[in-house]
Amino acid sequence: VLIPGHANAQTGAIVSVQLTERADEVLHLLQGEAIKTAIFDENFRNAVPPDQLRALRQKISEQQGQALEIISIAPHAANSAIIKIRFEKSIGTVHLDLEKALPHRISGLLITGFEAAGDTIEDVLAAIDALPGRQGLVIQQLDETGNRPPLAVLDPDGRYAIASTFKLYILAELDRAVQAGERRWSDVVRLGPKSHPTGISQNWPDASPVTLHTMATLMISISDNSATDTLIRVIGQQQLSRMVKATGHHRPDELRPLLMTRQASALKMPVHADRRIRFLSAGPTGREKLLAEFDSALTLDSLDSRILTNKPNFIDQLEWFATPRDIIRLLDHLHRNASEETKAILAINPGIGQDAARKWDYVGYKGGSEPGVLSYNFLLQSKSGKSYAVAINWNNAEQSLQESELLALTTRLVNLLAGQ
Repeated sequence: VLIPGHANAQTGAIVSVQLTERADEVLHLLQGEAIKTAIFDENFRNAVPPDQLRALRQKISEQQGQALEIISIAPHAANSAIIKIRFEKSIGTVHLDLEKALPHRISGLLITGFEAAGDTIEDVLAAIDALPGRQGLVIQQLDETGNRPPLAVLDPDGRYAIASTFKLYILAELDRAVQAGERRWSDVVRLGPKSHPTGISQNWPDASPVTLHTMATLMISISDNSATDTLIRVIGQQQLSRMVKATGHHRPDELRPLLMTRQASALKMPVHADRRIRFLSAGPTGREKLLAEFDSALTLDSLDSRILTNKPNFIDQLEWFATPRDIIRLLDHLHRNASEETKAILAINPGIGQDAARKWDYVGYKGGSEPGVLSYNFLLQSKSGKSYAVAINWNNAEQSLQESELLALTTRLVNLLAGQ
């Protein structure tokens, strides 16, 4: 029990009366009590209306269970603190800011993440395995021998669509070329061919001059598809196929040619049904020839965003495919060979909340998603110096996936791994 005006036993800091009272009100709100708008200042009420608060509360309850109690209040000052709240499945971190003047209404309320509370890696794996569809996972500690057994596996040799995770192969080849002196990060190329979002560069002027470093950064940090397709054009699909093989993919011909995002999406369209049938029935050499023949017809104008975003679409046939072990080998290749610049690019977007990321000395991440496909992949270095690779895949050819569901489980898994 936290007594107003007394020291928090966990931090030794003095917790003001107003922080204690408002923290209790936040707990009651998360427990499902009626939302008292009077406890929030006008700016907060305008930015986050009650309906949005209720929706957030419902989402948290579905993922983390019931809010149970306040564990600690760590004040920055009399009107600002970090609160730890125990839920049935986790411990949540809440940043709370109050007005300086009476009545000390809440001016800022930010839930920054959840960490595992009393569960195990095996518990989280069981929860992932219970998701609808197919799941594949490998957690591997990395060392010089490469002989360690994995820490955890689910269907490690299953074939999975990996969506934008394939962009790691492009990064690996670009890193190799820069280290070999064949290219420089500062080399300027022309943007194009453009693709559909995700990303921002599709909105830039055609043929904008951009550096390889900028393209790689956009490709990895926000999964920019136009940056990706630009790099594929510059590097060449045949050279990228060689990198797929060099990093240990068990069936590298399945990624030959390494499709541009525009090409893969266009081939899924009904207007290209005949081309798709011919492409899928060909071998790797035949696919390369057909792609050269088809490319000029696989235009952005032929894409229907409703088909791309509505439901899973040919994810078992027209995709980028790998097993979890393939991705672990790719991550290990980057761990062993990538330059510090490349590792810095991988670390721009950690893929998990900042509270979870701060438990590690290094978090490198690239994910992938489209209807029916989720892929989360990490290179991690612990505070004690241990290195890990994590590859998580979820496919369902029948329905779209709840990304928040797998992200919550992945965050719990990464938190537990940090404590190894």
